[in-house]
Amino acid sequence: MRRTKNPASPPRTSRMTRLAPVVRPVQSVLARVAAHAGVPPLVLLLVIIFTAILFTVAWPTYFVTHSLHPAIVPLLAMMGTWPVLASLWRPWPSWLTVALACLVSVPLRSEPGFMLGWPVPFHLALAFTLAVVVVRGSRDAVAVAVVGTLALMLFNPGEVIVGWIVGTVVWTIVCLLLRWLLASRRDLRREETRTSEQSEMRVMAEERNRLARDLHDVVAHQMSMIVVQAQSAPYRLQGVTPAIHAEFDSLSDTAREALNQVRELLGVLRSDAESGATTPVGTNQIGPTLQAARRAGMDITWTIDPAAATLDDTTGIVLHRVLQESLSNASRHAPGGTVLVELDLHDGWATLTVDNGPAAAGALVPPEHSGGAGIQGMSARVRTVGGTFTALPAADGGFTVTAGVPLAAR
Repeated sequence: MRRTKNPASPPRTSRMTRLAPVVRPVQSVLARVAAHAGVPPLVLLLVIIFTAILFTVAWPTYFVTHSLHPAIVPLLAMMGTWPVLASLWRPWPSWLTVALACLVSVPLRSEPGFMLGWPVPFHLALAFTLAVVVVRGSRDAVAVAVVGTLALMLFNPGEVIVGWIVGTVVWTIVCLLLRWLLASRRDLRREETRTSEQSEMRVMAEERNRLARDLHDVVAHQMSMIVVQAQSAPYRLQGVTPAIHAEFDSLSDTAREALNQVRELLGVLRSDAESGATTPVGTNQIGPTLQAARRAGMDITWTIDPAAATLDDTTGIVLHRVLQESLSNASRHAPGGTVLVELDLHDGWATLTVDNGPAAAGALVPPEHSGGAGIQGMSARVRTVGGTFTALPAADGGFTVTAGVPLAAR
């Protein structure tokens, strides 16, 4: 009778699954060490295996061709083979260590028919470390290592000296070609990266121009309509009192200023030489901005250091933009609240503080939301010039914005 498998029985655990808790940490360590050495993990693993083979062969076979006290042989075997692995990090010292191990072995040779002055594992380690120096070392290190290796070959038996010198020269040429190939590939990758960055910058410039056109076509047009309506309202409407007329004038001035700033932003976004700035933005505009806020009905007082008029354009633009955004946030989230503005110059810093109190009783406050980017924008603008920025809620329910900009910012 044919036996069938029980579908309810659990699947048999594979050997790789059982070894996973051991293999994964080893792979992680190998990857970190390989990254530090600047080689792929597979190359590092092969070098480790190669070093282990050289050491395990050099230790027991050293007595076949050389005579040395058994207690010292392991140390000399380590000196002649372990630098193969260390050469991935320190090429020049590793080659020098192997060369010294080979040189020490020359007078210890006990087998006259042996065609090398040192064991074969040492010779392989010398060739490997020389290759690493030629491929990854500096030009001075390459010259010294090649000349030193050629000089070391002179300690071999006379009948094989010429052959080993020719072999060293050929091996060096091959490694130099490999060095040139790797350098060419690095240059190619660098050029590809530069080309990719330039392509991304070109795409960003095109997107910036598109945004500038959209901004001009949509926002500037609508702002222009607001200015026209505000200016013509007292003449189009009946029964407009002087107070209402003044309110329309203030609205018109605010909309016109916003329109000019939109045009200035348009000039920044455009990649051509056209300039859209029509109104100066900087420290000299802080006073007019504060007065405009007071005319708009904001309960605002300020203290401005007279020396602020001497601030450079970069510092003035940053502080003015922070002030504008802070006043805008105060008018939206704390309508009717008191606002205190202070600009102080002290110890090489210009510090702007905007402290707004809670909203007035009965004022309509819009619901809180996290979709705005005003605070992030202010922080990024200030930190771009090496300044400091904080925006923290106050104990009385208000909000305090502090921006410090170094006076040396350029």
